[in-house]
Amino acid sequence: MGAAALALLLLGCPGDDGRAGDTEPGSSGGVGTAGTTAVDGSEGLDTEGPDTETPPPPDCDPGEVACGSLCADLLSDPSNCGQCGRTCVIPHASAACEAGECALAGCDPGYSDCDDDIASGCENPIDCQEGQTCSTVCGSEGTVDCSNVCAAAGEPVCTPPVETCNVMDDDCNDTCDEGPLLGCRIGVHRSNSPTLGHFYTTDLAEAQSGDLNLEAQDYFFLYNPGVEGLQPLFRCIKPNGKRWLTSSTDCEGTAAPELTVGFISTDDRCGATPLYRLLNAGPDAHFYTVSAPERDNAVSNLGFVDQGIAGYVWLGA
Repeated sequence: MGAAALALLLLGCPGDDGRAGDTEPGSSGGVGTAGTTAVDGSEGLDTEGPDTETPPPPDCDPGEVACGSLCADLLSDPSNCGQCGRTCVIPHASAACEAGECALAGCDPGYSDCDDDIASGCENPIDCQEGQTCSTVCGSEGTVDCSNVCAAAGEPVCTPPVETCNVMDDDCNDTCDEGPLLGCRIGVHRSNSPTLGHFYTTDLAEAQSGDLNLEAQDYFFLYNPGVEGLQPLFRCIKPNGKRWLTSSTDCEGTAAPELTVGFISTDDRCGATPLYRLLNAGPDAHFYTVSAPERDNAVSNLGFVDQGIAGYVWLGA
């Protein structure tokens, strides 16, 4: 037997089971199996592809609709106004959605809407911020009103506040703390008697008690407690039982006050008028008046001495 025939015999013939050279389809040889599998894709690969199932729509509240994966109110959502995906964009302004239509919610700082055209937005470079605080011509704190800013050549209007009890003319009508402002000012009645002399009280019944004769009801007005910038006016008792008025907390070093009549001003703010203080040393009696002619008469003819101004009071409630 020749050498070639011997080599062929040792290697084996094609098709022998388990042999290295076996290329028979369906054989258990490693190379063929891998090749076959790679070509026909019948083993080891997912032939169905990625999951493309559409997720269910969101569960929306009444009045809302599903816009993709979100719920939206098409009547009020500026990002989905009237229909899904319709976004309201307004020049120099913030947008709103009203009844399914784009609307102007407010102008950006430095701009105003003078033509009422939503397409142009806030087209005018006028800075007016509606509702901001401002200082009025009478010194009170008002709010900015932009309703007439376009007609007013770009100047916003500072609207005064309503009148409050604070010794100021809040509403800029040249009248201070006009009423009715319940509990703001209190009337002081003036009486006179042979034993007590002139007597001042906020109690009308007291002003007519004993031998007191009422000379003037609500002769002047003071403020009730709680108003800044004022000081108390006390009523004090003399050793002879007569009363007098002062802002001194210790009755000018003599005793504790009988009571606080009200609150008085140290100047003529809010239309206040001077309360003149006089003393008749003989009977040791004080007298207070808001009338300069009455003061002068008391000094000239009745033996009183002018002691200056006790403070400033008001002639109306």
